[in-house]
Amino acid sequence: MRNFTVFLFLILSSFTVFAQSKNEVKGTIINDKSFLPIDDVNVINITRVKGTVSKRDGTFALEANLNDSIHFSYPGYNPIKLKVTNDWLNNENLKIYFEEQTIMLDEIIIRKFDLTGILEVDTKLLELNDKMEFDFYRRNRTPYYSSAIGTFFSPVDAVYNMFKGKDKKLKKLDAIKEDQNMIALMQTRYDREIVCGLLDITREDIVKTLQNCSYSDKFIYTATDFQIYQALNDCYNNSKVLSSK
Repeated sequence: MRNFTVFLFLILSSFTVFAQSKNEVKGTIINDKSFLPIDDVNVINITRVKGTVSKRDGTFALEANLNDSIHFSYPGYNPIKLKVTNDWLNNENLKIYFEEQTIMLDEIIIRKFDLTGILEVDTKLLELNDKMEFDFYRRNRTPYYSSAIGTFFSPVDAVYNMFKGKDKKLKKLDAIKEDQNMIALMQTRYDREIVCGLLDITREDIVKTLQNCSYSDKFIYTATDFQIYQALNDCYNNSKVLSSK
């Protein structure tokens, strides 16, 4: 009987430890102006590389422990980063107010298209105009090379320096490959907010880095966040090898 009591105590203790290690933070994401819930918001635990999205009523639940960093992002809203506190862990539902981004346009140019009224012909004209603008952008964009005190850095150096000191963040991203939920989430996202939050970089950094690694503009601007993550990972690993040589 005594042995059975000890055995039962050990089982209950292990369940308690397991329950404590599986802490969750919960909350509701709300528009700060309309006070309406916002669904489909990216909610990423940057510390543990776990992610989810808010539901139609704005609620979410995510695995997290004390002092973990939670990153919230959604197109058109300012991203938010919060640290998990004891109060939040003990609070059933934290309200998080999302602020819409304000974009000021200095000038709007409306261009005239000389359309014929024939759908097939007009479609070709629009495609030709887009191609001409894209080619003009490629010919006239400034390459991202750095120079300092007479020393010229190659694109490889620029990429290596871009990620220098972020080895821990890049290694942590390997966990994405083992988390089907994160893969599924990033395969449906194109706003780069998840990648920016995990690597602590900007969208401009992503564009410049992938351009230096000879990725096409079409890929840079149309790939999913998961494809971008894979490209950045490969880009950095290749730059490390070339830099060492």
